[in-house]
Amino acid sequence: MNNRFTEIKEIFVEGNVFDYVNLDKSTLTYEKLAQSIQKPLKLILFFGKPGTGKTFLLRKLYNDLRKKQPLIFFPQPFFDEVQFTTSLYEEIFQEEAPKMSGYEHFLRLYKERSPSHEKVVITVLLDEAQLYPSDLIEKIRLMADTRLFKFLFTVHKTEKEDVLAKEYFTTRIWESIELPNSSAAELQVYLEKKFLFHNRFEYLALFKPMQIRYMFELTKGNLRTLNKLLYKLFEIYEYYEASKPSLVRGKYANTKFIQMAAISTGLINA
Repeated sequence: MNNRFTEIKEIFVEGNVFDYVNLDKSTLTYEKLAQSIQKPLKLILFFGKPGTGKTFLLRKLYNDLRKKQPLIFFPQPFFDEVQFTTSLYEEIFQEEAPKMSGYEHFLRLYKERSPSHEKVVITVLLDEAQLYPSDLIEKIRLMADTRLFKFLFTVHKTEKEDVLAKEYFTTRIWESIELPNSSAAELQVYLEKKFLFHNRFEYLALFKPMQIRYMFELTKGNLRTLNKLLYKLFEIYEYYEASKPSLVRGKYANTKFIQMAAISTGLINA
């Protein structure tokens, strides 16, 4: 069933790290993050709803700064103290860690291996920190108290559970940075850059301003949700191009197709 819309829908496959679109909100938040890890802070909280682009910004921050300062990035969560301290040791010293018993053992080994540790502060970026168990969060806070390490916790803020209300994310946090959903104008820029990057800019003309506004209202400016909506929309177009091409010959997108895609992705209850 491959046709001209088959390739278009692939533009909106979630998780393509090589296809990141920078927006005003991302640039401002990136600058805040970069500045915060230069400050003498022990703990930093970076939060936003799922799909706002937090992980992309963390990766960019890590790639941009890792050659300029000691920086470690853990994209996946840890669930026990030994696993975390073992991985931290191996990232720092780039060698297999000895059998680790936990936080105190790690600190003793670190100080033995790094006699000049007083002058070096290692920044650790922790993604998906809302999944860390509370006892491990407490050990990380103690590690930050040594002033040998600083930590940037990245957490999801959802409507079901406000992780910011959890005691271990509100106590001793020295700075909080939020990455909000995109505005309607940013959603427009996002689409323009997406199509332009893939040399498909002409497809932006499919959408009337009112339709872009409608998609913004459906997705509330969440780019992950928008990607899902547009993937489904162009999947619908792919189907009709193969089975009833007369229905996809109009100059503009069919709003009913957008509604069908929204129903399919759960944005509209049918």
